[in-house]
Amino acid sequence: MTRKNSILIITGPVGAGKTSAAEAVFDLLSADKTPCAVIDFDWLTAAYPPPAGDRFNFRLGIKNLSSIIPNYISMGIKLFIIPTVVESKVEIETFNKLIKGSDIFVIRLTATPATLHNRLDKREIGNLLEWHKKRALELIDMFESKNLENMIIDTENRSIESIAKEILLFWPEKAK
Repeated sequence: MTRKNSILIITGPVGAGKTSAAEAVFDLLSADKTPCAVIDFDWLTAAYPPPAGDRFNFRLGIKNLSSIIPNYISMGIKLFIIPTVVESKVEIETFNKLIKGSDIFVIRLTATPATLHNRLDKREIGNLLEWHKKRALELIDMFESKNLENMIIDTENRSIESIAKEILLFWPEKAK
């Protein structure tokens, strides 16, 4: 039984499978009757235009997340699964401050640029497709240089269920 709150951040470049993996982890946990919540951070940041100095509306997402986290906690939820791109240790620490005393674990999903682009071809259109392809390459380089994660999982040629099972195998809070 989990004693304290735990945040699992699933990060990686666009097209790596963050949201799909988070949903699959949620499905496995809820099938096991484990209280948990998956919160797609992208939806909490979806607003235009972004303010100056906050290109991806991170501050808005944190403000929105801080508004809803107490609702989950009041339901007894202690495990939070958050798919998002994290670009710095400061961002990770900001997530951690939302739930005082919580454990935080960051898993980065990877795939080859060709695979990321193929996945993006299936979900994006027009100018957004080209932007996302460029962003995927930018994020690969950024992640490789910053080492923000506790663990890396290669998603190449794997089912989303096998990825979710691996996440649960290594997420310290769930391995207890």
